[in-house]
Amino acid sequence: MEIERLGENKIRCALSEEEIREMGYNIDEIIGNTEVTQEFMRAVVELVEEQGNISLQNISPVVKAELLQDHSMAITFGGDSEMSFKNLVDTVGQLMNQLAPEKISEFRQMNQEEKKSAIDDFLEKYKTRHSQGAKKTETEDANDTEQKEDNEIFETSVPFSLEFSSLDEVLRLIRLAPFTEKVPASSFYKFRQKYYLVMDLIHFSREELRPFAFTIVEYNSCRYAEPGQIAFIKEHGKCIVENEALQTLMQL
Repeated sequence: MEIERLGENKIRCALSEEEIREMGYNIDEIIGNTEVTQEFMRAVVELVEEQGNISLQNISPVVKAELLQDHSMAITFGGDSEMSFKNLVDTVGQLMNQLAPEKISEFRQMNQEEKKSAIDDFLEKYKTRHSQGAKKTETEDANDTEQKEDNEIFETSVPFSLEFSSLDEVLRLIRLAPFTEKVPASSFYKFRQKYYLVMDLIHFSREELRPFAFTIVEYNSCRYAEPGQIAFIKEHGKCIVENEALQTLMQL
């Protein structure tokens, strides 16, 4: 197993398919069975700590697993901005759940500019409520950090996939997607009677994706951000549109 430290809070290891088999696992089980995935990850943590003489105790719990073309696997432990869009969607979902039905209905009737203004106001009130009681300097530092993260451009691949029960569901969300001149790379798959829109959000910032996060929360309840899950969809699903799926679906 190859182990590489990418930063103070980030470590990457790579295992070949043979090494994975020697550990008593196979790729399909790791991807398709949650219990096996957790067991495998615990075994990898032990190996990394043993072979690399590294303690992962103080490393951020964020984990990213990538299934490579040769069926080897790369696993990264540590904080990473690549997960921040999923975090944004989750946060938006929590906020939307707190809204009364009439407020959600009002939001859906707004145009894009009105929605953007409402989103900014909504999140600002959320941050204000959760920063009350903090020291002024700590609050200012936190706000500066958050603003920097919002504007930071994703420089590496940020895979994200949405699951749909029907083509009508796909088209309904696509028509509301706030993409015009700048559109994510995307492909479209079908697997076991479900449709999957797979996107790569590289070169976008959280700020640019915020309206899309609200659209996702409004009209979609099943999403994936783990590279292993998305690799499984691509490997086992039927590819309907390989490139520029968003642009193609927007024309329907």
